[in-house]
Amino acid sequence: MKLVLNGKEIEFEGRQTILHLARKNGVFIPSLCDHDRLTPFSGCRLCLVEIEGRRGFPPSCGTYAEEGMNIKTHTPQLKKLRQQILELILSEHPSSCLICSEKKDCDDYKSTIRKVGETTGCVLCPNNGRCELQEVVETLEIKNVHFPALYREFEVKKKDPFFDRNYNLCILCGRCVRMCHEVRGASAIAFVHRGSNEVIGTVFDKTLVEAGCQFCGACVDTCPTGALTERALKYETLRDEESKTICPFCGIGCVLDVDLKNGKILSTHPANGTSLNRGQACVKGRFISKDVVYTSKRITAPKIRKGKELEEVGWDEALDFVARKLKAYKGSELALIDSPQMSCEDIYVSRKFSKEALKTKNVAVSPGYAPQSIYSSLIMNNSMQFPLNFKLKDIAKARTIFLMGIDLTVSHPIVWLEVLEAVRNGANLVVVSPTELASTRFATQWLRNKAGSEIHLLGYLSKIILEQEEALDLRSIEGYETFLKSLVKLSLENMMEWTGIDEQQLRDTALSLLEEGPAAFLFGMELTSLSQKNMGGLALQNLAHLTSGQLYPLGLENNQRGHFELTHLTSKKDKKIDNIKHSMEDGQIKALYVMGTFPWPKKIRAEFIVFQGSHENDFSQKADVVFPAATFAEMCGTYVNIEGRIQRSSPVIEPVGEAKPDWWILAQLAQRLKRPGFNYKKSADILVEIQKNNPGLKKASPEDLKKGKEIFVQEGLEAASQFFSLEFSPSIPKKSKRYPFLMLNDYNLDTYRSLYLGDVSRGLGKIRDPEWISLCPEDAEKIGLEHGDSVKISSELGKMSGRVRLTNTVSEGIVKSNFIWSENQIFHKMILKPLGSDDFKSIRVLPVKIERG
Repeated sequence: MKLVLNGKEIEFEGRQTILHLARKNGVFIPSLCDHDRLTPFSGCRLCLVEIEGRRGFPPSCGTYAEEGMNIKTHTPQLKKLRQQILELILSEHPSSCLICSEKKDCDDYKSTIRKVGETTGCVLCPNNGRCELQEVVETLEIKNVHFPALYREFEVKKKDPFFDRNYNLCILCGRCVRMCHEVRGASAIAFVHRGSNEVIGTVFDKTLVEAGCQFCGACVDTCPTGALTERALKYETLRDEESKTICPFCGIGCVLDVDLKNGKILSTHPANGTSLNRGQACVKGRFISKDVVYTSKRITAPKIRKGKELEEVGWDEALDFVARKLKAYKGSELALIDSPQMSCEDIYVSRKFSKEALKTKNVAVSPGYAPQSIYSSLIMNNSMQFPLNFKLKDIAKARTIFLMGIDLTVSHPIVWLEVLEAVRNGANLVVVSPTELASTRFATQWLRNKAGSEIHLLGYLSKIILEQEEALDLRSIEGYETFLKSLVKLSLENMMEWTGIDEQQLRDTALSLLEEGPAAFLFGMELTSLSQKNMGGLALQNLAHLTSGQLYPLGLENNQRGHFELTHLTSKKDKKIDNIKHSMEDGQIKALYVMGTFPWPKKIRAEFIVFQGSHENDFSQKADVVFPAATFAEMCGTYVNIEGRIQRSSPVIEPVGEAKPDWWILAQLAQRLKRPGFNYKKSADILVEIQKNNPGLKKASPEDLKKGKEIFVQEGLEAASQFFSLEFSPSIPKKSKRYPFLMLNDYNLDTYRSLYLGDVSRGLGKIRDPEWISLCPEDAEKIGLEHGDSVKISSELGKMSGRVRLTNTVSEGIVKSNFIWSENQIFHKMILKPLGSDDFKSIRVLPVKIERG
C-alpha cells in the first residue's frame, strides 16, 4: 500500500497508525500520551494532522494509515493549534521556567535549589533535563502561556517506597494508568473524578502498597513529566554516561540501562528495543541494583581470622594462607559449594578447581527448587530427551495456558507479561492454586485445590482425558502401561475429597486443554517441592504429553540453565547439601569452601572455612578466611537465561574496594597449589575453553555475544514420547484439633548470592517481608489478632515466630509464610529446626497452631 506524507510517497504494510508510520520514516510529530506498548489514547491532542478529504484534524496516534491518503504533519495552522493545546496543558503545570527568557543561562548559576518541598519550575524539578514536556515546549517554540495559571495544590504522596507522586505536575496523559492496566495487569491506579477535578489516584486514596502495586517502575519510566519521580534520583544531577548490564535477580536476564555519574551508578532502568524484556523490568532490577552494589554490607577486602576477629589483609597474604591450609587436607576431606547465580566462567573454573586443584568429589550447588532445576534432574535421572530451549514470545501465542504452583508476578514478572498478552488475545488461562494470586482474576478457570493435593489433581486430569480420548492409540508409547496402572489407584468418586474440586470443574478443564490447545504448561516451586521423587514434574509431563502441550520449566536464579549446561554431564556424581552436612557431622569433611548459600547447623564444626562472596552475612562471620567477590556490575561474564538464550554482560563500574571476579580468585589459588591450566588473563579466555569442552555452548563466542547476536544453547534434541509411572501419597496434610491451620511455606526469591535484598532496601521489605505470616481477617478475629501483631506458630517440628499480615488472598484455615535459604536457619532466622535441602519438601504444607507472640 502507498500514501503521501508531506509530499513524499511512502509504502507501508499492515495496520499502522499515522504517528507510527511517520516516526519510522523520520518525521517528528509531537505527542505526550502515545507509547509503543499501549493502545492509542488520543488524550494530549498534540499529534493532530491534516488529511486531504477529511474534516477537522484527526490525531495521528489513533488514526490508521490507509491506501491513497495524503497527509500533512506540519502546516502553519497545525503549528498554531498545537501551540494553543500545549498552552492549555501548561496552564495547569508549573511552567515559569519553560517560558522564561533567561532559561538558557540558568544552568550556569543554579546550584542545589532542587531540594524544595514544592516544584514551581524546571530548575526545582527532579525531572529537569529528562522531561518530554520540556522537549515538546522547545519544539513548538512556546514563548508565553496565554491562559490563566492554576496550581492544583495536591499533596505530594511520599508514603510508598521507591518513588514520589506529585500530581501537581501531571498532565493527565494516562500513560501510567494504561501501562499499569494493559501491560502489567496490576490496575493499581486509575483516573479518579471527572472534569476539572480529574486526577490519577488509587481506590479510596489507598497507598500503592495497599492498592496492589507491583512497584515495577513502568509508570515512572513512561511518565513524560516529573509527576512520578524515583526518590533515589530526586536530588541527583544528570548522568554523564550510560551503559548496559544483565539483571542478576532472576532467570529472565533482562537488559538494563545503567545511568552513571563520575563512574558511579545513579540508577538502572529497563532497556528499550530489546526482544527479551521490551522496556519492562521488576522492582528488583528497576530500583535495587544500585543498593546491592554500594551497600555497607559489601565485602571490600580479603580477611583472615586472627584470634577471634577477622582482619583485613592484602590479596597475596590471604591467597598464600588459604593455599597452605588447603594443602593440609586430602581431597575427601574438602568440600566446595558453588552457586547458580555465578557466571558461566565462574562456575566452569569452580568445577575445574574442585576436580583438578582440590581433588575432591564433594561438590554441591546452593539448593534450589526451581522447576528448571527439578526438570533438569528428571532429564538426567530418567535418561529423558526433552529440549529445554524456548522463546518467551511463544507463550503469548498459546491458546491455553496452565499455571500451577507459581505466582508469576513475583517470581517471573516478565513471563507474566507474556501470559497477560495471551489472555488479552483471547487465550484461556487455567490457574491451580489454593490461595488467590494476581493471576486468578484473569483466569478462565481457577482450580482452588486443597493445599498439597496438586499431584493428585494432575493424576485426575490425566485419567479424565484418557477416558475421553479412548480412541487414541497410546499403547505403543514407552511407559504408557505403567502410567495407566498408576492411575488405577485414583477413584473419581473420591476426587472432591482429595482435591477439593468437583468432578465437573475438572472435566471442563480437561476439555479446554484438549480443544483449545496446544497448551503452555508453566509450573512453579510449590509443585516441585511437594515430593522428594519429583512426582509433580512427572505428573505434569504426562499431562502435557496427553494434550500435545509444551512445558516451560522456569529457572529462579539468573544462571540456573548455565549451571546445568556446565555440570549435567558430571552432576550425577555431585553431592547434595545434606550429604555435605552429614559428612561434616561424621568428621569426614573437615574444610569447606563456600561460594553460595549454606544453611549452617549449629552443631556442626569445621576445622577450616573459606567464604567467597560479595556481601557479609552470618556465615561469613564464621569463616576463617573471607574473599571479596565482584558483583554483576563489576565483572565480565556469560549467563544463560531460562529460554536457553546466552547473554554476555560487561562491567559498568570499577570494582568496589579490592573485589575480584570469582574465577580470578580460584585461578590464583590453583596457581599457588601448583596446578596447571589456570593461567587465565581474562574471562574471554575461559569462555573459549568452555566452547571447546561443552557442546551446548560451542557457539557462545565472545565476539558474537559482544555484538548482541542472538545465540541459544545448542540442543539438537526432539521431544521423546514417554510416559512416567506416578506415586500418590496415601494422605495429604490435614488440620486437626491440636493444629487447626495449614501453613503453606514458600521460598523467598529476594536474594543475591548471600545477600537478602530486604537488608539493603527498606522499600522491598515493606512490600515483601519474610517475617510476614499471612492469614485472613476472619481467622485473625477468632484468635484476637490484628495486622502487625507478633505471633508464635507451633508444629510437630517445633516453634517459630513472625508478624501478622492480614489479607483476603488466603482462605480460612490457611496461613502463608516464606523463608530465605541462607545462614544457619530458614524462615529468616525463625526456624522450626535446622533443615537440609530436601527437608523443605516435607514442610511445604504443614499443620500448625497460631498464638499471640
